Amino acid sequence: MKVARYRDRLAAAGATAVFVVHDEPAAVRAAMLAGVDAPFPVGVDLDRRAYRAWGLRRAPWWRIWLDPRVYARYAGLLVRGERLRRGGRDLLQLGGDFVVAGDGRVVYARPQERDDRPPVLELLRAVEATS
Repeated sequence: MKVARYRDRLAAAGATAVFVVHDEPAAVRAAMLAGVDAPFPVGVDLDRRAYRAWGLRRAPWWRIWLDPRVYARYAGLLVRGERLRRGGRDLLQLGGDFVVAGDGRVVYARPQERDDRPPVLELLRAVEATS
């Protein structure tokens, strides 16, 4: 959980990270959070209402499973010694990254296209620009 490294900067900006997942809590603890320091809230959205509200869609299977960049990314993680985590119940559900200012304005929005999360520092700059 790369964002945990920036916990102090988030706190200094009066912010926190919130993670929303669409799997059963027990599965999230056993697979995604096993051995991970997760100092931020993790919300569970089994029926994916939040995903729909934020415009997060499911990818067509071919965009994920036939994209060589996805395999290259995971190969790079393995080479760096990172442990791959088991996927959730819907591997085609795309996520997104958002920064919401204290007044409720969305000041950063990036829906996911595949396994292409933005760098944490990009999100942090958006957070710090609102404080």
